[in-house]
Amino acid sequence: METDEFKRIIIGYTKKIADSTDMAFNSVGSRHGITMIQIRLLMELHSSERHTVGSLAGGTCMAGANISSMCKKLEQQGFLLKRRDPKDERVVLLKLTEKGEKTITEIDGYINERIARCMADENEETFTAIINGMEKLNSLLQCIVADKETKR
Repeated sequence: METDEFKRIIIGYTKKIADSTDMAFNSVGSRHGITMIQIRLLMELHSSERHTVGSLAGGTCMAGANISSMCKKLEQQGFLLKRRDPKDERVVLLKLTEKGEKTITEIDGYINERIARCMADENEETFTAIINGMEKLNSLLQCIVADKETKR
């Protein structure tokens, strides 16, 4: 396969996958007044006991400034709390509120239910092939990033 064709296919599918992911989550997120990116932040906070803006940025691969403004909005909406770390006042810890926990649990259950329905007619080999393909694509993209970094 030629490089240009492979590049075109990868770019096309990554856009389709991102759009489909957004559509799958936006339907449930809109009921709570939150976006796909905000859902990602809440899920990341839900999956870990301790998060700061910096660790949340690293866990979601987003810029710290963007995370900070999104967290401010989520705090205003009552989904998360910010508090100073008693051990180091310079550090701001992020924690889901009861509303945030309830919301992300509902969203997670809704998505799990929809995924389970779609998975019901597929066999294990299908999912293994998907995961293996995604791992290979990720390795290729990491190689491209590493190659770019060495050329600087």
